[in-house]
Amino acid sequence: MRTAKILIVDDERAVRLMLEAALRAQGYRVETCGSGTEVQQLIRDDEFDLLLLDLQLGDMDGIEVLESVKSLWPDTQVILLTAHGSVNSAIAALRNGAFDYLLKPAQVNDIRDRVERALEHRRVTRQRSELLQRISDSARALDVIDGKTPTASPTPNTDKIEVGPLVLDLRRHGARLESHQLMLTRTEFALLTTLAQHPDTALSYNALSEAVYGRAQPEDEARALLRPHIARLRNKLEMTGVTSIELVSIRGMGYMLQTEF
Repeated sequence: MRTAKILIVDDERAVRLMLEAALRAQGYRVETCGSGTEVQQLIRDDEFDLLLLDLQLGDMDGIEVLESVKSLWPDTQVILLTAHGSVNSAIAALRNGAFDYLLKPAQVNDIRDRVERALEHRRVTRQRSELLQRISDSARALDVIDGKTPTASPTPNTDKIEVGPLVLDLRRHGARLESHQLMLTRTEFALLTTLAQHPDTALSYNALSEAVYGRAQPEDEARALLRPHIARLRNKLEMTGVTSIELVSIRGMGYMLQTEF
């Protein structure tokens, strides 16, 4: 499975270096930044599994950053770093979706333990959502079968897209990655189909939006519309454990289906 990606946000360089070293030693992928403005830019096009977020940044309130992260990436876990004087603010942040908080200076073992628990919470929550989506999709499929008479099977390999281990059946709205059936919504299937038609090619937000929704839109609107669908599609691909196909963000432009086989 993919290694968790963590963003450390603290305006103290020494704290950033300490946290980065501690988490990299555990095998996590780690990025750091020192301001609210910088983190806003980073999360615009990139999803992190977890943020370690200082509540008292020099240019922006940590609560404001938390709200931005949760509005863009609801599944991202956030652990707050706070001084004794802002404990009340940290507790208030828990009501806005933060997973937990740590008092500074925190012990390395406490940080690692809290990070592990937050990532496990994320994993379990996303698995539960995936299961519910599969149940919902299966129920809709049964409704369709019950309401229609059987038709002849399509000619083998007709209307199919194959990109390495990824196979898309355009007539049956089916998607398979190696031995894993992907339970996709219509929008997710349309996105994956468009990306699979142009593997290893960066597609702009506008191009993807037009392919999925049938109309061109301003870049900011297209990006906002696509982001949650891309996040869910990426999660479904990653949950298969197949690493030769990856949905990647091209910062400031769009998305690409990256292949390694």
